[in-house]
Amino acid sequence: MKTLLFSSCRGSAHRSPHARALLKAVARAHQWSDDLVSGRAQSIAEIAERERVGARYIRRMLQLAFLAPRIMEMIAAGSQPPDLTAEALTERIDLPLLWNAQDQAVGIN
Repeated sequence: MKTLLFSSCRGSAHRSPHARALLKAVARAHQWSDDLVSGRAQSIAEIAERERVGARYIRRMLQLAFLAPRIMEMIAAGSQPPDLTAEALTERIDLPLLWNAQDQAVGIN
């Protein structure tokens, strides 16, 4: 899935600014998650310092690395609803851990 997301970033010139921002946020969340799992980063604080953002922001955005496959496919294809933004996914929608519950939370049947 990560390969699909990163390759989709390169061809995203035709996407809306919100869609490009969401795709970039998901890709960054995957990178940060990989950094933590692999040991390239020792903590969220280390990533926050490197990225020059707050640790709270990193924690909030990291949940995008664990989106349901159907949501990820929609984002990679650019077919997500226009109101499904990084802000909506990290601040307005309470994302459950279960993938089918995530689909319901964002309105995918």
